[in-house]
Amino acid sequence: MKRVVVIGGGPAGLKAAHVLASRGADVTLLEGAPVLGGLASSFDLGGISIERYYHFICRGDDDLVETLAELGLSHLLRWRPSRMAYFVDGRLYPFLTPIDLLRFQPLTLTQRLRAGLALKRAQRQTEEGVAGESAIEWLRSLFGNDAYRVIWEPLMRFKFAEYAPAVSAAWIWARMVRLSRSRTSPWREDLGYIEGGSKVVLEGLARALEAKGGRVVRSAAVERILVENGRVTGVRAAGSILPADAVISTITTSGFRRLAPDDARLDEFIQRLTRIPTIGIFCACLRLTHRVTPFFWVNTNDRRVPFAGMIEYTNLNPVPELGGDHVLYIPQYVSAEDPRFAQSDDEILRQYRDALALIHPAFEPSWVRFAGVFRDRFAQPICLRDYRATTPSIRTPIPNLFLTDSCQLHPHDRTISGSFGLGRQAATLALEAAPEASQG
Repeated sequence: MKRVVVIGGGPAGLKAAHVLASRGADVTLLEGAPVLGGLASSFDLGGISIERYYHFICRGDDDLVETLAELGLSHLLRWRPSRMAYFVDGRLYPFLTPIDLLRFQPLTLTQRLRAGLALKRAQRQTEEGVAGESAIEWLRSLFGNDAYRVIWEPLMRFKFAEYAPAVSAAWIWARMVRLSRSRTSPWREDLGYIEGGSKVVLEGLARALEAKGGRVVRSAAVERILVENGRVTGVRAAGSILPADAVISTITTSGFRRLAPDDARLDEFIQRLTRIPTIGIFCACLRLTHRVTPFFWVNTNDRRVPFAGMIEYTNLNPVPELGGDHVLYIPQYVSAEDPRFAQSDDEILRQYRDALALIHPAFEPSWVRFAGVFRDRFAQPICLRDYRATTPSIRTPIPNLFLTDSCQLHPHDRTISGSFGLGRQAATLALEAAPEASQG
């Protein structure tokens, strides 16, 4: 049997391992954390499994939909109408339909009409046509300076912080295209969720690959990827050698650089990885007795509010196990070196509670039944204007060593479905390489 080691138990790693096991490989998946899932992992909230970060599904997330079908879990996929809004200078404005746009008072009527036409023009463009442009300048040219400041600046600040000026217009274009696929009409947008959360499909993959003879090792301290005679021969984990005919790394690129063998063929490949900046995240997760708004997603543009957006997840997925309570996520993407990343949980939550009272004047701290802050130093690679030339391939210069990272999804944003697609591709490449390795 072809022996393959997969490093990382997030969506890409689990999918790769499942594909390999399904095709007869001898697979071992090594996850450094005690739980699977990576950024898609969950935590226990009073006996209820809740995701650490928000996730939603769009029409066109085919790899996720197909994976649910493979696991016999399609019946758990639900689609519901979604609503979004903007909180601008103390007032909440619905922002989904053409009528909402026409009633959007932070812009003049002329600016509203221009914004509607600009969105249609943007969606008709191509990735090749906008990849080399600055996202900020592209949006300004389409929507105008005032509409950019009100509508788009919060998103750019929320997702990219100090990297916003360097982001490719193709990232915004791809986001528009993805969300447009979930539009069933100009008046409705349907988003999806999985009953039980992402944990259901991730643990389903783990169980399925174990049923096929694969192994899943949690809290696995991988120390080094090993090379001999020009090919990967295995990994060293917790002082032991695990032989392999191929290795797939699905951890962060910084983690890969730490484990990578000292091999001159990787020098240029690793240098390219270092040129792709990665931003961190801290995200407050609150369980509330009342909802703050009726909207799934609210962007904010108010100098008194210290965050640029919030997601009331239970306005999409009601999570009946919560007994009528509500789940609110308030994410903030910042560099791990930003002083805000090091703020205490109490300070972050105090600021956010004060801001929630601005958005919903009846908000009371007594509404909060649980509040926690989750952090990851490497959450999202930045889609720079030269991404088409600098994005690394899944196949590394070492013939039987493979790498997946969400930068390979650019210009599209990282999603569970996209990561499943990367895992599937990596597994296929590893199977092609492994027979040659085992004979060598």
